Amino acid sequence: MTIFKLHITIFNFLFSVLLCCSARADEPTLKILDIGNSYALDATMMLPKLITASGVDQDRICVYVCFRKEGSFKNWYDIYNDVDSLDYYVVYRRGGTLPCAAPTGTGKGGDGSLFRRLLTEEKWDIILLHQVRTYAPYYFTWSGTGAAGYMNEYLSVIREHQPQARLGFVLSHSQWSDYPKNVEKSSYLRWQKTAESTRQFCADHDVDLVVPYGTAIENLRTTSLNNEYDLTRDGTHVCTGLGQYASACCYFEALIAPFTGVSILGNPYRYDASDATTPYPAISVTDDNATMAQWAAILAVQNPYECTNPEHYVTGIETSTKDPVQRTTYDLLGSRSTNYKKGIHIVVDAYGKRHKVLFGKP
Repeated sequence: MTIFKLHITIFNFLFSVLLCCSARADEPTLKILDIGNSYALDATMMLPKLITASGVDQDRICVYVCFRKEGSFKNWYDIYNDVDSLDYYVVYRRGGTLPCAAPTGTGKGGDGSLFRRLLTEEKWDIILLHQVRTYAPYYFTWSGTGAAGYMNEYLSVIREHQPQARLGFVLSHSQWSDYPKNVEKSSYLRWQKTAESTRQFCADHDVDLVVPYGTAIENLRTTSLNNEYDLTRDGTHVCTGLGQYASACCYFEALIAPFTGVSILGNPYRYDASDATTPYPAISVTDDNATMAQWAAILAVQNPYECTNPEHYVTGIETSTKDPVQRTTYDLLGSRSTNYKKGIHIVVDAYGKRHKVLFGKP
C-alpha cells in the first residue's frame, strides 16, 4: 500500500468515526437526579439491574440518588443553607453509563457546598423530590416554617438552579398497618392520604410527573403476594426482594420506559433473597411473581392515585403463536397509546414473550 493510499484509508476511517460520534452526540440523553432519603435508596436498589436487563442503550442514561436520613423539604433546604446538622450523601449512581459532572461523596452536617455543587455543576433533565414519610400524608403541613414545611422555599431553590429540568414527585409507600408510628393504623388509609397529598402538590405547583412506587406497593398488597408485614422489612421500609423490585419497576416504567420505548413488562431480571439477613421476611423475585410486580408498577403509573389489583389483569402465560398480537407503544415524550379493549388479549413484550392479559376496563 502506498503512503498516499494509507493516508486516504486513515482519513476515511477517522471521518467515519467522526460521523458516528456526531450522530451519537445528536441522540437525546436522560439525566435524572433523585433527592430523597432512605426510601429513595430502597426504591432504586434494583433499578441498575433492571436497566441492564432491559437491553436499552445505557450510554444515553444516568440516574443519581442523593439522600439524607429522613430527609424532608425542610432538611434539604437547611442543607442548602448550611444549617442542617446531619451528614448527607451525594451521589449514588442508580443506572446508566452516561457521563455526568455531578460530584460524589459525603456532605458534612452544616456544610451544604456539596449539595449546592450538585445543583450547579450538571444540568438535569428530571429532578425528583420526596417528602419524608412522617409528613407525606399531610399536605396541609408542607407550607410554613414548621418541621414539615419550607416546601415553597425548597422549590424556589431547585427551580432557580435548574430551570430547564422537569420536576417530578415520588409518591412513597405507606408503613405497615401495625407500625407504631402509623397513626392511621392502616397501610391503605395512610397510602390514600399520601396519594391525595401528592395529587394536590403536583396540581398546585405544576409538577410534571409522578413516580408512584408507593401505589405499586399498595397494588401488590391487594394480591396474594402480600404478607403479614404489608411487604415491609421493618414495618416502614419496603421488604427485601419483591418490595424493592416492584418499586424499581415503577421507577423504570415512569422514567425509563417513556424515554426508551421499552416497558418493564417482561424484564428478565430476578432476585434471590434466600441469603438476605433480615428479621422480617425477604421475598425472592421469581418467574412466578415477577410479572405480578411488573403489572403492579405499570398500573400504578397509569393510575397513580388509584389502587388496582394486578391479579385482575394477569391471568397467565400464553405460548401459542396463533393469537393476534396487541402492543402498547411509547414515544419519547412519554405518551402511551393502546388498542386494548375490555377482555383477554395477548401481549408481546420487548423480549418476544407472550402474556395473556385480562383488561377489566375499556
